[in-house]
Amino acid sequence: MGSREPRYGGKVATNAGAKMEVLMSVRKWEEITREERFFTSVLFREVMCEPEPFWHLLGQQLKTSPDVSVVDVGFEVCYFRDAYHAEPRLIPNRQAHLEKQTFDMVLWLSDHGTVIIEAKAQQGFNLKQLNMLDESRKTMLELASPEHPLKRIDLVGLCSSGYQLRESTARRFDALVRWKEIAEAYPENSRTYIRADQIYGH
Repeated sequence: MGSREPRYGGKVATNAGAKMEVLMSVRKWEEITREERFFTSVLFREVMCEPEPFWHLLGQQLKTSPDVSVVDVGFEVCYFRDAYHAEPRLIPNRQAHLEKQTFDMVLWLSDHGTVIIEAKAQQGFNLKQLNMLDESRKTMLELASPEHPLKRIDLVGLCSSGYQLRESTARRFDALVRWKEIAEAYPENSRTYIRADQIYGH
């Protein structure tokens, strides 16, 4: 029988080492992705554990009472789909045309207010998405009831500090927050948020 190459060592081991070297030279996905959902997911985990820094940024612009606090947080919220199936009293009449509408993040407040966050990183805000947000807010307010009160719904834009919004776009939001501000509020993951702030247009 002819000799066989050893499983460990020699050419096989050299090839394995080369593959490992290539793998080790590839950057982590968090250093590559431009997807705003990734950056928002990191923020969501932080706000779940410690909502005060984020709420401090928003509360100043929304001019809420100092005693208002965040009581719940949602990520990738398909409100009209999931609330209809899980709690029909919230949505007594199915809103099928809005069931694919997904809110990047949602804050529910102690004063029965709600904050919907639309996040962008590499891109700017889309007119079609903004129109859907307006329709969603209007419908949610119409569905409010004494049993399930909804004092108000604020729309917040989260985006890069390098993104210069048109005045007509900025007016669609009740508040605007930049990823750079998030980096200052949550320094533990500041590198991730700074990257989200810097990739606009790239």
